[in-house]
Amino acid sequence: MIQEIESQEHLSDLKKSNPELMMILFHSDTSEKSNEALDILAEFHKKNSDKAIFRVNASKVNDIHPLFGVSSVPTLVILKKDRPPEIILGIQTEEAYKRIVDGRHYVVSKKDGGQQTIRVSVYSSDGCPWCSRAKSYLKKVGIPFRDINVSHDENAAKDIFRRSGQMGTPQIDINGQIVVGFDQPKINKLLGLN
Repeated sequence: MIQEIESQEHLSDLKKSNPELMMILFHSDTSEKSNEALDILAEFHKKNSDKAIFRVNASKVNDIHPLFGVSSVPTLVILKKDRPPEIILGIQTEEAYKRIVDGRHYVVSKKDGGQQTIRVSVYSSDGCPWCSRAKSYLKKVGIPFRDINVSHDENAAKDIFRRSGQMGTPQIDINGQIVVGFDQPKINKLLGLN
């Protein structure tokens, strides 16, 4: 069974005893998608019981998700040593969890039958409707991504500004190429979806 994190203090203790990698699924009692995500993660955990996998019930514990900018469930937070947290929204497959643990990139099948290895990060901010649209679109087409909320991460805001020269959100990093705004044709081209 996946251990439930009960408080910020409990999280701090767990981080000390699991400094290399922690996977934390934020879920809710009232969300069917949360239940589905929990079931898939539980199956993965049975086969990978040595991995530090935890869950937070956002319906009961409400002082942890703001630490990571989590605003919807299910959301998976990956904590790796010396790296900023990775935020992955929605339901994932067991294969996706394995790739996360192994540190591998995502592989997307292209329309021409080939495959493309990708890494996608969405730099978003609080109250940004275009950020929500961009993330919804990526979920719809099945592209896993890391959500980086620059409203809560000043270093990430400075980094994306340095890289793109733009301050607005969303900004989407696809294998190192930055798409400013929700430019769906450009996103599709970089992902090989057109």
